[in-house]
Amino acid sequence: MKTKFTLSIITAMAIFPNCVYAAEWVETFDGSATLGATGTIKFDDWGFAGPGGRTAMDFNPINGFGANPLDPAGGVGQIQHVIVTGPDGLAPAGPDYLPGYMFGVPYTEDKLGDLSAGGPYPNSNMDSGVSFFQWAYTSAPGSTFNNMQIDYDGDYHIAKDDMTFQLYNYFDYEQIGTTGGLADGRYYTKLAFKPYALSDAKGWCGSILASHPNAHEVMAGQVAFDFAFDVYYQFAPGSYSYMSTEITSGFKMRSYGDIAVDITTSGGGKQVLNARAVVNNTDPVANLASVAVGTPVGDPDLWHNRVSFMGADVLSVGSVESGSTGNCGILTSKWASGQIGPTSKKYETLIPGIPDKDSCIAVGGEWAVNAFAGYAFILRADAERVIDYFDEAKYGPDPMTLDTDTDGVLDYKDNCTMVANAGQQDTDGDKYGNACDADFNNDGFVNSLDIGLFKSMFMNTGDSEADINSDGIVNSLDLGLFKGMFFQVPGPSGVAP
Repeated sequence: MKTKFTLSIITAMAIFPNCVYAAEWVETFDGSATLGATGTIKFDDWGFAGPGGRTAMDFNPINGFGANPLDPAGGVGQIQHVIVTGPDGLAPAGPDYLPGYMFGVPYTEDKLGDLSAGGPYPNSNMDSGVSFFQWAYTSAPGSTFNNMQIDYDGDYHIAKDDMTFQLYNYFDYEQIGTTGGLADGRYYTKLAFKPYALSDAKGWCGSILASHPNAHEVMAGQVAFDFAFDVYYQFAPGSYSYMSTEITSGFKMRSYGDIAVDITTSGGGKQVLNARAVVNNTDPVANLASVAVGTPVGDPDLWHNRVSFMGADVLSVGSVESGSTGNCGILTSKWASGQIGPTSKKYETLIPGIPDKDSCIAVGGEWAVNAFAGYAFILRADAERVIDYFDEAKYGPDPMTLDTDTDGVLDYKDNCTMVANAGQQDTDGDKYGNACDADFNNDGFVNSLDIGLFKSMFMNTGDSEADINSDGIVNSLDLGLFKGMFFQVPGPSGVAP
């Protein structure tokens, strides 16, 4: 059977501002439901916690979702959507299978090429990639989670029909760190997979812990839902024959942390897969495991609302929850009418608690048995988050559109947010513009020590630190501004650390 996640290791190596220790959660497979495949899936949460202190294993809403009368907050405070952008070669690396560098250090690893003649793929960049068993696939751009509703408690709700996945039928191979061997390029796989949701998703979104839902700060979230993928044999690109449908219930996807899959098949084969997330608003080359919640990492013009999400599982023979050897699904109208192919999906939803095939047929369902039981997989994609709505009365105006001093430079990139300085002159390069920085010795405070430095620059022309008004000369006009900043700290600045 597959056990529930349990907290197995708590590390004190990294303590985050919310006082949560980094935790490793372990899911154990004893082989009874996975055709003898045994091992673990481990998830390192980096110390992230959701609204209300919810952990990586907490997916249920607080007091019900949204407009539910049990929810004292009531209503939906945010709506967003996430769209997969495809590989860019920039996501952080993990040993064994993600992109080519872990904090600047190249790694060596091969991925197999499905059942095709192309491959293995040495030193593969698996940015925006999927590993199924030992095979490599690419998450094509266009998969979308739409209408992602978030209530004031930070609860997620996403309708199953608002989650759409592209077909997985190729691998975009990019060799990292070496030359020669298989040519870079797109390789179409013999097996193709079309994923889809079988239930609504629930979980939590950490954006309500930030200063604003659209702030350029580290955020994370997670959802769980029943999940399936129809499997096709691909004779040639675009030519398919249906093989099976694989179902996993309670599939978990997160936008933070590390996943490590270590599964041994009944025949002794190893499935060792790893994935690392790119937390929202974060430069993907950063060491994400040491990033504190609530801080921005990287240029917001490049990384704002860039995110990844990922999940892992080992396919069971049937329903783990009911202990049966299959799942009872309701066919879609397209499939029932003979429209079989990657443009449709086989099942509309699952009927829970059905123990066997006869009982399933009796309630109008079709019995589904996973053909790939014992196979592990990681689904990972790089994406962009878009805020479609937020309650401005609750959260305030969008910080990414504010220009408080009306100088034409938005606050998040303005080195003096409260003083108009369209030229952004910053002579000492400390990310505080001259217009709000009379701290000439950079000790964090304007005091008598800065007076002598101001005097030494008096009547200087050109680019001078003491040219506070940026008129090209340090004179009495700057002296008045200097006096006004006495006993003050520099800034505020939208770009200073």
